[in-house]
Amino acid sequence: MHVTGWIPHSRSLIIMPIDDYQSVIVRRFINSDIAAALELISQIGSPDDLARAAREQFTRELDAPHDEEVRFVAIYRSMVVGTMGCGPGPLPSKQALWADWLVVDRNHRRRKIASLLYEKVEEFASIRKKTYLCLDIGNIDNERAAFTFHLRNGFQIVGQLPDYWGELEHLNIMAKRLTPMDRRQ
Repeated sequence: MHVTGWIPHSRSLIIMPIDDYQSVIVRRFINSDIAAALELISQIGSPDDLARAAREQFTRELDAPHDEEVRFVAIYRSMVVGTMGCGPGPLPSKQALWADWLVVDRNHRRRKIASLLYEKVEEFASIRKKTYLCLDIGNIDNERAAFTFHLRNGFQIVGQLPDYWGELEHLNIMAKRLTPMDRRQ
């Protein structure tokens, strides 16, 4: 049995599809989540210091909140097992938000946690009347699982900047047209 619904008097989404039916709760990111989120970021195989960049971004988001920016964490058994955020990106648009740092702990993948995080991000964007959710998927060959996940969830490649991150490391931009909140219900 899978149960999905809102917890009364909270802003958390609860779902129970995990093996032992423990709850996964998706909630907004708070200061005490930084260390756990950086542990997740460290699971990304990259020669770059992604944890440093993530720490700077997460700290800035918490210190200077923005109406069109949010970060969520997925909690399972009191542990942060996933994170994802979105914001206006480097070139803000009235039509789009940019998703970033979708990471699920390697021991908890393929359990719909990434989909739960996306659901909250898409809801956040739709409430703000955004038409698109965009992201950079990175190198499609190295990120095949992420690329396939995004295709299955309605994203498509809308642009590419060759060699952006380095030789044969293209910036692949994906976007998804969002369903307005009033048509979802």
